[in-house]
Amino acid sequence: MSLNNNYNKYPVMVFNNDDEFTNFCLAPYALAKVTNTGTPYYTGVYSNIYLKSLAEGIHFVIKDENSVVYKHRCVSKRLPLRVENFPGYHRDVLVQMPVENLDEYFQP
Repeated sequence: MSLNNNYNKYPVMVFNNDDEFTNFCLAPYALAKVTNTGTPYYTGVYSNIYLKSLAEGIHFVIKDENSVVYKHRCVSKRLPLRVENFPGYHRDVLVQMPVENLDEYFQP
């Protein structure tokens, strides 16, 4: 990952591949939640550094012309589930989260 201030008119963080960007975006755990109707579901959590970068207006570029993240505009990863009141509970779940400020990679 590198920060390039001369990419366009805004700062850009450049990532080498989809996995590096996914690890940057997501917190290392998923949460279990319940809808108003009582249906349980799992959701991912954005990392603090990703949210801070969005607030600062930083854009992101993945140096991969065949990037699946860029194509679908979302990241997905299998993460351990964090359940409040059950600290010893272990289970991995697949989460998928949309991403913003993602720009296309142009090779110079």
